[in-house]
Amino acid sequence: MTKEEFERFLSLNETYAQNNRTQSSDKGVLQIYAYILEHEKWDSDWWSECHGTDDVIRLIQISSENIFEKIKEDIPNWSGFQIELFALSLISSLEVDYKVNERITLYLELFDFPKHECDLYIIFDQLHINLNLADKEVLKRFAEKLNFSSAEALMQYVYP
Repeated sequence: MTKEEFERFLSLNETYAQNNRTQSSDKGVLQIYAYILEHEKWDSDWWSECHGTDDVIRLIQISSENIFEKIKEDIPNWSGFQIELFALSLISSLEVDYKVNERITLYLELFDFPKHECDLYIIFDQLHINLNLADKEVLKRFAEKLNFSSAEALMQYVYP
């Protein structure tokens, strides 16, 4: 989505323009952000049942190779709820085998962006990602961030 297309998208709905926080001009970031902006007020089932999360991951899949880096540059501008929906997409999409290490790593990095209305811990309960494909170091950091005693304890919790 070009910057011009994004501007046209914002003009479709006053709420989109009011809730817009992105500063990016990257086509992939704008496409992903526009999707989140358009669907952020939808029923929570849209997100928790993986409809929205799958769509976000598919948009990531068709974006440039460095899309995660581009998102990291812009995400501090996003609202806490928009970050939460993006984080949910990283760990809850049914695309369970797609870039597992990169997705978990970015999810962990999101904790460094202070947003008061954002709860990145609670979305862990909706985890749908193949942790068996994650590197040991990534699993260790994931377990530590989520207050598990070890990567093994995390795996035991997820795969009893």
